[in-house]
Amino acid sequence: MSVKIKILGSGREVGRAAIGIEKNGRILLLDYGVNFDENDQPIFPEHVRPRDLDGVFLTHSHLDHIGAAPYLFVSILPRLYALPVTLDVSRLLLYDMIKLNGPYLPYDEATVDDMLGHAETVHYGDTVEAGMFQFEPLYNGHIPGSAAVLVHVDGHSILYTSDMNTVETKLMEPARLDGVKADTVIIESTYGASNHPPRVETEDHFYHSVLEVVEQGGTVLVPSFSVSRGQEIMSILAERGFDYPVWIDGMIRQITEIYLAHGEYLRDAGLLAKAASMFRMVKGWQDRRRAYKRPGVIIASAGMLKGGPSLYYLKKMFANPRNAIFLVSYQAPGTPGRRILEEGVFGEENLPVLARVQWFDFSSHTDKRGILRVLRGVRGLERVVLVHGDPAVQRVLAERVKEEIGVDVQIPGNGEEIVLD
Repeated sequence: MSVKIKILGSGREVGRAAIGIEKNGRILLLDYGVNFDENDQPIFPEHVRPRDLDGVFLTHSHLDHIGAAPYLFVSILPRLYALPVTLDVSRLLLYDMIKLNGPYLPYDEATVDDMLGHAETVHYGDTVEAGMFQFEPLYNGHIPGSAAVLVHVDGHSILYTSDMNTVETKLMEPARLDGVKADTVIIESTYGASNHPPRVETEDHFYHSVLEVVEQGGTVLVPSFSVSRGQEIMSILAERGFDYPVWIDGMIRQITEIYLAHGEYLRDAGLLAKAASMFRMVKGWQDRRRAYKRPGVIIASAGMLKGGPSLYYLKKMFANPRNAIFLVSYQAPGTPGRRILEEGVFGEENLPVLARVQWFDFSSHTDKRGILRVLRGVRGLERVVLVHGDPAVQRVLAERVKEEIGVDVQIPGNGEEIVLD
């Protein structure tokens, strides 16, 4: 029987990553994540029978790559693999997801404990045997502990990039995928039709904008994703010796502690340690009430202002034109952050936001340039499978790949299979 690539999630959509590599009815599953509907209820990938799995590899700890994984461990315990920092962060995020979405989930904390307690840690460059499959985690530059994975089965070499980044950030080196030998590449296409501005320009613009606000007596709220983005912003301010108060609130604090405990996965662990020692961790409501009342910066979860302490600070700060709301994370349609950017209002009352509002492109996903560069560097490439992207973006990227690299490009939907001859 032929090898099949089963698109269980992330087919013609961003997020909900789930890719199955199948041979003779046995499957190596790469990620099993969730998306959320307009009511914040989780949407799971296509079903896969846990008893058919030779192994599950979680590429990194974002919920759109891990959020459905515990469901596979409710009745039996398939083999699970991930890098150590991914496992530690996953526990924190899955517990939080259960707290927020418990009634809509088919698993609980005990299931998460069973899953993670059963996991086998792997490292970059390891060669792992999982049934008839062999795979290698590779450094992909997305967030601390993230990995691409090169799968070998029945004479095929399949590279799944997962989410990747090809530029240096404060936390990460660029992806190290040049020279990989693979006949098939399954690659993310989140920003496949556009290019990010140079990273140093974004950092400079952000830092000088922050200074401008605080030097005029204002406070800057930086709503941030807890995983990686909050620590990135901390590191930018610390590197430049920012000497106004900086407050850190929400799950960013716990993730920072996990990252520092796994410093080998950071480009510059000393810089993040410096930031953690320089800045003030919010420890309760007394700190929270103090933070926004004097010039400085508040870095707080959640990044889209859907909840968490960032929403509390927004309500206290939005009406003061001296203050600023600096958005540094992706703002999904329909979220409070997106409404503030596009309409200048928030809440059911459509309250006008008088504070200065700006968005800065600190994406941890590569862009069109990076995708093409990675594909050019793969040896023996025969076909490209685009996942984790908007269909309109994927069509533009597919034409560019065919034109510049000259290989077959497929854009499968969820539930579709690609047979490797």
